[in-house]
Amino acid sequence: MDLIGDASKARIFAFIIDNLLACLISILTAGLIHTENPILGATVVCTTYLAYFFVFEMLWSRTPGKFMQGLVVRNIDGTRCRLRSHLIRTLTRILEANPILLGGIPAGIAIFSSARKQRIGDVLAGTVVVMRKDAGP
Repeated sequence: MDLIGDASKARIFAFIIDNLLACLISILTAGLIHTENPILGATVVCTTYLAYFFVFEMLWSRTPGKFMQGLVVRNIDGTRCRLRSHLIRTLTRILEANPILLGGIPAGIAIFSSARKQRIGDVLAGTVVVMRKDAGP
């Protein structure tokens, strides 16, 4: 049985929570390195922002925002995602869920217009974000 993703308010709230936390951690990390080089500072901010999503999803299949909203990332068939899937989801965030570019607009459009409620990164990775209770073991 293939899973259908979640497009409820829970996913929107998880997105907001995660972006706030990822941005806060990124800015604090950049501040800790005390660099005068704006390129290095921007690189640290961007890398930390992406690492937030990659590390949490790789370790626990969910970010803190998804955890608070009862969501989890799974392969379409319900199995746990592998490294490659998490990497694809994270890298596509650069364009579709970037708080500096268009925010979550591209991701939101993709989620609400796709049959499986997937953002572009989910489609490319073969994953869905579902309620934990629907994800199985």
